[in-house]
Amino acid sequence: MRRCTAVMLVFSLMAEGWAASSAPGAPSCADPAADIELALISKTGPATGRVRITAVVKNPGNAAWTATSPSHHLQMVLARRDDGARPEGEPVQPAIAIRQLAPGQQYRIDHQVNWEAGGHAAYPRFVARFSDAGRVAARPATPGPDCRSDNNRREITAADIDRLFQPPAPPPPLKVVSYRLLGGIGVNSVETRIAYRRGANVSRLTASVTAPYTGTSDEVPLNEDSGTAKIRVHIPCDAPETPGANPPPVTISYRLWGTLGLPGGAGWVPGFSVDQSLPYRELCGSGPADKPDP
Repeated sequence: MRRCTAVMLVFSLMAEGWAASSAPGAPSCADPAADIELALISKTGPATGRVRITAVVKNPGNAAWTATSPSHHLQMVLARRDDGARPEGEPVQPAIAIRQLAPGQQYRIDHQVNWEAGGHAAYPRFVARFSDAGRVAARPATPGPDCRSDNNRREITAADIDRLFQPPAPPPPLKVVSYRLLGGIGVNSVETRIAYRRGANVSRLTASVTAPYTGTSDEVPLNEDSGTAKIRVHIPCDAPETPGANPPPVTISYRLWGTLGLPGGAGWVPGFSVDQSLPYRELCGSGPADKPDP
């Protein structure tokens, strides 16, 4: 079978937790944390290939972790579990001794395996972990050797690795890229840039405004298979039913339309739609201004 190479994005299973540890204004904290990254580095068939499993120990905290004695260190391990008898598994590469870990610093252990998606059940699993080793000497409580212990171990299953072989989800047919307010007298116009991808028979883009508000727009013909299009929606700012202090946001729905191509005339069929919500006060109380991506 001919071998083909596939380039895949590496994904991390714990990026959100890392970001939370280093939030601005957080107290001084050393936080060694374990994670696992997966990457499909080559494919030999639709469901077979070579997979890289990487254990990562990183300090997302805002203080350095430092060993408390000459023998003290963090023992970092990437292990494989082949059954439930040994929950910590067997190391697949030599362990790494970490004696200091500055904020943002990381250590990594790489391991590669041949893989067949769907050919495994509950095992094997891979575990990235670390623990204190050697003699831990007394030290001041601040910043402390590790301010969290719930992120010192990460485990992935065979199903996690199988997902590397699934085809990536296609991008949505419509996406709001950016917008700006054009203003007006009693009416504000929203000019929105939409990224689109046409399907079969799709040939136009429209916009509508959800009650209690109203609005008008012109339809935009789509001639290319994909690209961006600008569409303007004109919204009156004097709706009598608008609540006072806290009016609901203005929601604009953008929709693709396709043709049936029936004999005797063309019928229009609604397709994929995407919504955009703008605060009423921003829309009807601001002058013209470019706005960032929603």
